[in-house]
Amino acid sequence: MKLTGSFRFPSLLLLIAAAAGFAGCTDSKSDASEAERQWPVKVATVASNGNSGLRHFAGQVKAVQALDMSFQVGGQLDTLPLKEGEVVQKGKIIAALDDRDYRRQVKEAQVRLELLQKTLERQRSLAERKIISVQALDETESNYNLAKVALENAEQRLAYATLRAPFDAIVTKRLVENHTNVQTGQGIVRLQDISEVRIQVSVSEKLLATVDRSQVDAITATFEFLPGKEFPLEYRELQAEANEVTQTYVVELGMPRPEQVQILPGMTARVNLKFNTAKSAMRIPLSAVQTAADGTAFVWVINDEQRVNRTPVELGRTDGEQVQVTSGLEPAMNLVAAGGQHLYEGAQVRNYAKQTGI
Repeated sequence: MKLTGSFRFPSLLLLIAAAAGFAGCTDSKSDASEAERQWPVKVATVASNGNSGLRHFAGQVKAVQALDMSFQVGGQLDTLPLKEGEVVQKGKIIAALDDRDYRRQVKEAQVRLELLQKTLERQRSLAERKIISVQALDETESNYNLAKVALENAEQRLAYATLRAPFDAIVTKRLVENHTNVQTGQGIVRLQDISEVRIQVSVSEKLLATVDRSQVDAITATFEFLPGKEFPLEYRELQAEANEVTQTYVVELGMPRPEQVQILPGMTARVNLKFNTAKSAMRIPLSAVQTAADGTAFVWVINDEQRVNRTPVELGRTDGEQVQVTSGLEPAMNLVAAGGQHLYEGAQVRNYAKQTGI
């Protein structure tokens, strides 16, 4: 009886200890399983990019280009008919030098060329009869060709003595007075190209990064001094350097010059940007985007049961913090914005930001 009792007592203790250990393991595994089913994540909501309806910008009219007109030859000014503020058409005379010296140079070059041409004709006839050498004929032909070049140069200098408007322009400043001697390259008048109306607007870096042309229905300009009139605009160029203070970029737009209306550089305009809401892309945090093994992008969408579903998406532009989604999602969907690296299909999540009051 003693042997039996002593044998059963330790066995009973071992069984109790094993049961307790098994229960502890069961509880630990249950807790671990419970933790796996509720992954802490940061939740974000799919939002429209906000570019709907109309956006308005203050714009300023500028010249297509501005330059100081100058002669390529020197001399005394003989004609300077334009006044400051005058609008001139392309090809109109802006200024002219006293060209009598240049005309004499052309005449001299013509006379020399005619003389050499007659000499060349005589020498060719003599060369056929072996009266003069081939070398003498070659020399005369070379002199004749040089005389032709000299005449062309003289005619070009004569043409340089007259300045014509290279485009439709406005005279913004006369830099010299008439009848003064001017040097080659010295500015005579300052012109601004007004062959079309250019308008500059400042655009925020966020708008520039997230909007493309397909989302814009129309860009128009209105002017306070032309009530009821709206003019279509087209993109011309972008200044790629941002303003150091405002961090905005200058976009330049253009429109044909309207008839019977003087829209001049420096005037103000209102630029209206109308968005196409049907093509308006949605935006999500860039951190929500995951990359599959094959390189495709996807996000974890959270359903009503707080479980995630892997959803492929197509992406558009990004500003470094948010990215456009062109397909795959719908507005107001909830998705995992952070903490999605270890999730799997059907995993249960909880919004740690909401629970911690972040």
